Amino acid sequence: MMMKKDYAALGLALALAACGGAQKPAPPTDSTLSQDMDTGRDAVGLDRLAVAEQQYRAAGERAVARDDVTAIGDAGYNLATVQLDENKPQDALATITSTRAALALRGQTTDDTGLDLVQAGALHRLGREAEAAKQAALAAGAQDPDIAEKGQFIRGLIADESGDSATLASVAAYFETLTGKLPDSWGADAREMAARNLLATGGSAQTAWQDALQAATIRQTQVHYRDMARALGVAARAATKAGNAQAAAQLYARASQSARQAGDTTAADQWARLAGTASVADPFAIPAAPSATGTGKSAK
Repeated sequence: MMMKKDYAALGLALALAACGGAQKPAPPTDSTLSQDMDTGRDAVGLDRLAVAEQQYRAAGERAVARDDVTAIGDAGYNLATVQLDENKPQDALATITSTRAALALRGQTTDDTGLDLVQAGALHRLGREAEAAKQAALAAGAQDPDIAEKGQFIRGLIADESGDSATLASVAAYFETLTGKLPDSWGADAREMAARNLLATGGSAQTAWQDALQAATIRQTQVHYRDMARALGVAARAATKAGNAQAAAQLYARASQSARQAGDTTAADQWARLAGTASVADPFAIPAAPSATGTGKSAK
């Protein structure tokens, strides 16, 4: 039974296989398993990640009952990806480990670069950069171009944040080789990586600023808000280097507010500190309950 990994949560949406008419009827399939996977994918598209996690877990249980190595791998990948998007990197790592064990039990001994990709993202989220860089390099060498592209991007993020200018430059050079009509998510990654490389090498801060803003705009359109907030943070760094402290503070404040709503409190707190006095209150926060001692009535 052929299933599909769900790349949407990593910004790597793939086209679904079309069903043609007047064709020979397909062999029987496990409709429950297929429905669980489809429902999980739809939930990701609606940003209902808790629902997606539940559906991919159900799909994985069904895949194990079926003893279907391909479906087990796909459901495990999708579940770990959603857990990472929910900012639960430890859960994602546990899912990856158990999925690899289940695959090995059924004779799959080759490396799974999709799992390498999610593992790299989880390790990076946990600050385990050396391990993350190793897994990202494995993903970057994948035959699947979507996995390879995102593996390269994670390599670049790790390199920039670790001060590895040589690796960052090589990743930026990789993105410059991508030509023709590219997926929008690739274009956003390319623009962010170009901005990071310019800032690391003392290039044009103004160009880096514009590149980062372009990446943020694309991701806003794609509803990839966590990635959008990160690009706004890069734009703020560029504005600082360009000498525009006011614009930098405003960009940091915007990045902080967006990241907080997306559940990335660590980045939100960091950018809020950098924003300084530009930070503003959330207009949609639930008002605090009035204090019992603040009613204006004296106790008797």
